[in-house]
Amino acid sequence: MSARAYLCLHHAPGLFGDLIRWQTRGKYSHASLWFPSVGVIESREGRGVQRLADLKLKKGERIDVFEVTGFTTDQALDVWNFASKQLGKSYDWPMVFGFVSRSTTEGQQTGGKWFCSELVFAAVKAAGVELLRDCEAWEVSPALLSKSPLLKLVSQFSA
Repeated sequence: MSARAYLCLHHAPGLFGDLIRWQTRGKYSHASLWFPSVGVIESREGRGVQRLADLKLKKGERIDVFEVTGFTTDQALDVWNFASKQLGKSYDWPMVFGFVSRSTTEGQQTGGKWFCSELVFAAVKAAGVELLRDCEAWEVSPALLSKSPLLKLVSQFSA
């Protein structure tokens, strides 16, 4: 595996993406981790945590690719190791409904399940990097993730 890891934030078309962007007041509706030599790890509604061969864009989608400032080779490997151990786990619907409904979700963690930005945040944190201070993974939407001062935009893809 290449020792590079990128954080991808997606602006995806469709009702579900529109709801997430509207409720979180952000421009992103999905987050994933991209390891150029081995593929993408993400958590998707209806599929849970999965590995894809490469970044796949839907019609009308845009993906902003970020590097984490100061990320070391060892940290990139730690992100891969954490994320790959989550493969096959379920999508965290209850927590996503908390974002969409704006209901209080504090303390309602649904262990063993992940929504997209929760997985990305937890994987980077497992590598010893705090993307956002005073946040737990289950609190982090794609929009909030984009506000990390440690992210540097390095590329954009659109379909």
